[in-house]
Amino acid sequence: MEGDKKDIMFRFFWVYVIILIGFLCVLGRIAYIQIVEGSFWKKLAEDRYVELRPVKAKRGSIYSIDSDSGELLMVATDVPKYDVYIDLGYTYVSDPKTKEKKRERVIADSIYKKDMPLLCENMAKLFYGQKDSKTKNEYREYLNKFRRMEKGNRYVLLQKNITLEQWEKFRKFPLISKEKVRKSKSTGKIVHSGKFFLTNYINVVERNVRYYPYYPMARRTIGVPVSGCDTCYDGIDGYYSKFLAGETGVRKEKKINPGIWIPVDDNEQIKAIDGQDIVTTIDVRLQELAENSLRKCLDSNDAQSGCVILMEVKTGYVRAIASLQKNKDGEYTENSNIAISSYFEPGSTFKTISAMLYLDKGLIDSSSVVPTFEKRFPGARTDIRDVGKINHGRVSFARAMEMSSNVGLSQVVYDNYISKGKRTQFGKDLMDYFYYDRLNMDIKIEEPKPYINQKGTSVDDILRLSFGYVTVMTPMQLLTFYNGIANNGVMVKPMFVSHVLKDGQTVKTFKPIVIKEKMCKKETLDVLQDILKRVVEKGTGKRLSKTSYGIAGKTGTAEIGYSKRGIVAIQHRASFAGYFPTEDPQYSCIVVVSEPQKNATHGGDLAAPVFRDLSDRVVGTRITYNQKSSTLQKQAPTYLKGNIENYNKFCQNIGLKNNKIESNWNPNKETMTIPNVVGMTIRDAKYLLEKRGLKVTFEGKGKVVSQSIASGSGFRKGNKIHLNLN
Repeated sequence: MEGDKKDIMFRFFWVYVIILIGFLCVLGRIAYIQIVEGSFWKKLAEDRYVELRPVKAKRGSIYSIDSDSGELLMVATDVPKYDVYIDLGYTYVSDPKTKEKKRERVIADSIYKKDMPLLCENMAKLFYGQKDSKTKNEYREYLNKFRRMEKGNRYVLLQKNITLEQWEKFRKFPLISKEKVRKSKSTGKIVHSGKFFLTNYINVVERNVRYYPYYPMARRTIGVPVSGCDTCYDGIDGYYSKFLAGETGVRKEKKINPGIWIPVDDNEQIKAIDGQDIVTTIDVRLQELAENSLRKCLDSNDAQSGCVILMEVKTGYVRAIASLQKNKDGEYTENSNIAISSYFEPGSTFKTISAMLYLDKGLIDSSSVVPTFEKRFPGARTDIRDVGKINHGRVSFARAMEMSSNVGLSQVVYDNYISKGKRTQFGKDLMDYFYYDRLNMDIKIEEPKPYINQKGTSVDDILRLSFGYVTVMTPMQLLTFYNGIANNGVMVKPMFVSHVLKDGQTVKTFKPIVIKEKMCKKETLDVLQDILKRVVEKGTGKRLSKTSYGIAGKTGTAEIGYSKRGIVAIQHRASFAGYFPTEDPQYSCIVVVSEPQKNATHGGDLAAPVFRDLSDRVVGTRITYNQKSSTLQKQAPTYLKGNIENYNKFCQNIGLKNNKIESNWNPNKETMTIPNVVGMTIRDAKYLLEKRGLKVTFEGKGKVVSQSIASGSGFRKGNKIHLNLN
């Protein structure tokens, strides 16, 4: 028994010894790690929070042209934003004598108590009104809360999204920075340098954000960031990312908080290369006019949506593009770019495509007679009628186009396709004349492909196809067709960017792209251009006729059926597509207005005024057009004083026909007789008459057709004169 007890004690002893040895080994290892390998493991621990991270390059800017000055205006650019963090915690400082580490505040209590209240007061003033701003007392409570914490108070967010302008003020606040000062040797006074350096307990995270100086103008064309991706953009910004994005750099950064990194050593970074700049074709002044004019039209007619596009004929450069939709609050905003991304049934604006097919294939000529009265064609389920049930009897095909006759267009397709058993051929032939494909423009927007229901063989569908139903396309696709007519049959691709800049110098230019060399025969084109002129002069586009420069185009009014709470109702979509000046087309334009609830519903009444606002502006601000085209100003105004030889020479030099000289012309003295203002615009007439002291009243629109006091009559200042316009 005694032997067993000794044996147990012996075993216990050796277990104890082994444990003791193991413990001593652990202690030794700990000491070794701390003393010998301490620096290694410390560095390893630090490296867990320090790594090489990508540095996002500054994205290139997007510029637009200002037609008033010819200067480039910035419409999108990267601007810096600053997030500032303050260290309210503790640190460990080695005693120089004992080498012991002491726990100290990062910001000494004396400094904190002295400067913190003033910092809070300044911040409250600087950020007043911002989303995340606070009062001075709220800032104090916020900082003191973290100050009292024993843990979790390192690198507390002080303020987020500080702009560059705010940062220049903020960085000079108490606690944030220190000013470098010196004592004057001569006076002994403190001399301020004006140079401020961030304190060691402040960390700043700088990042670039996209800024749009003209926001929300053309927001869906210029492009906006895509939700959920900080490097993704739509619109022009997205399409040209290969130029704008630049090259990402690399630098060593330290993790201070979850998701928050700050630079550690800028010397180890690979410099990011900023992106290049691009110049859009958008003209900011015309864009502003397009949006304002469209918004006014939509608002006054309580319409659901609308769009307008203005394009240069020769180049395809898009100078203005606006898309507005009504929100729930009744405001009109550009939620999507419907001018490019949304289908619509073109209605009567499509008749020009049908007419090109008819004329080019010799199915009819402009003088051929067609009916315009309501008619049911053999095999059809419903009658075909013109808008308003207007019966003009039998007229020429050209006249049928002027009055936008559905019946006239239907008669041609019935005679040449339906009656001959070629029902599906009509759609195929249309595709040869219209560019039934995506335009694939230089803009990151989903563009649908134009559609014709070629499988439809019903008589009703084929008849309706001839005047713009049973087919859909985007407004931009239809405008591209009309632009081709204006460009003498050469169809060009719409373009949104003209060139790329690097350091202000052009490094790449984008030339116009031809997508169809010849749309039709020259003879066909001549007839179509004449018809489109007559539509404005004598047809459904007469509201656009009274211009000095001439407009050609086609109106469109489509009926839209929709169901609301089980009730089928009819709405309208009004449009006008055309170009100007007629003698030498420089610009094409399309206006589409959907679902007006009051006032006008037809293209000639609803879309035409928006078109006119843009065309007047373009012609009025581009002097070269006035010099090139005799249609823009056929004769000079009548002058009643000055040197007649100089006057004649002036008219000859600029290619104007000099106006009739009044019989009482006086080369040296101003006459006191009434001038002849017949044929002038009201603006020119009023200028001449009011300059002489007359009070002018007028009625009507257009040019002066008569004046209440005959030219050559004497008058006194203050006399009234009435003008009639037409």
